[in-house]
Amino acid sequence: MKFTRWLSCTMALIMAAPVITSATTTAEAIATIERNARAAHSDAVLVKRAGQTLLERKSTADQEVVHLMSATKSVVALAIVLLLDDGKLASIDQPVSSIYPEWKQGRKADITIRMLLDHTSGLQNVANAGQELEGAPDLVKLALAAELSSDPGAVFSYNNKATNLLPGIVEHLSGQPLDAYLDARLFKPLGITRYTWMKDEAGTPLGMAGLSMRAEDLAAIGQLLLDRGLTPDGVRLLSERSVALLTAESARSPEVGLLWWRIPASERYQLKARASACLAERGVSAPVRQALLATEGRSFDSKAALVAFLAKQLGPDWPQQYGTEITGRGLKLADLFDIRRGQTVTYAANGYLGQYLMIVPEQRVVAVRLIHRRDSHSAPLDDYASFFADVLQLAQTLQ
Repeated sequence: MKFTRWLSCTMALIMAAPVITSATTTAEAIATIERNARAAHSDAVLVKRAGQTLLERKSTADQEVVHLMSATKSVVALAIVLLLDDGKLASIDQPVSSIYPEWKQGRKADITIRMLLDHTSGLQNVANAGQELEGAPDLVKLALAAELSSDPGAVFSYNNKATNLLPGIVEHLSGQPLDAYLDARLFKPLGITRYTWMKDEAGTPLGMAGLSMRAEDLAAIGQLLLDRGLTPDGVRLLSERSVALLTAESARSPEVGLLWWRIPASERYQLKARASACLAERGVSAPVRQALLATEGRSFDSKAALVAFLAKQLGPDWPQQYGTEITGRGLKLADLFDIRRGQTVTYAANGYLGQYLMIVPEQRVVAVRLIHRRDSHSAPLDDYASFFADVLQLAQTLQ
């Protein structure tokens, strides 16, 4: 198997709260999305309200499935709650050691399935997924063999390695590989027939990424959650309990549910007084330290604004620098910045390069943006980081 190198480690950084501008007309809001999507070289954009299409834009590559990158994780989470609904899993608080007995000794005995889903397992994890996981023949075994970098359940830390255990858990409990289980239980009932899923050399579908599908099919998954587990024909595929579990706030971070992101209406970031000492204590390199300290005295009204500032300071390779020097050293934005979050208004699946599925429950909006990977991709422009803000501006016009 040959992995594509991606920097999923940066997703916890770039998932930004939207900056909502002044209300406009629905037509103007749709035009803004279409214009910005084109500028960001999007291959597919689809926006629906209550199942009715408001905007659909496709590139010449529209018939191809698109690699969802880390948005795959959110689909994997659906498999876990389907196991609950099918009576194959008693609780997401079940210890992983009940499935993999090699974890019954030591601190790993305390790791639960929930901890794999909300990034609190404590498993050691290299920030850049490609650096450690590319070429690994068996990602389940690699995760099982990982050391702990923190106590289970104690710290939120975005973790690709831990999510690769989930396909193994699905196969153990369902008796089918993850892709086959989801095909029968979710995809076919939703009419999803065109997709691919990368596998490791052991034949196990990846949990951290690897699923490719079309925008309309990803939107169908979003619509299922919006409709509390019911298909458009009224068939129940997911229990309401499971839908609520996916999006409920994690005990260690308000940003996440179970591999689904929780996006607030607003955020504000201000550098902490002790940030300089914290960066020095962790041995953060001088360029990255200087870029972060340059935010002193400033107030950022969204994560997108903060990321744009850091990207300008660090240059085109800012994701690699941030992943190595901040995420890789166990630091989070909350360690460096005072953060104020508004009310959660959106739930999202997100992936590297700007693969987005966005659900706005109040206005019954589902929105998808996808982009094929190209050597010409220019971040942050082509990531279309303002997609959430643009869609929420549209949603406001639908009040």
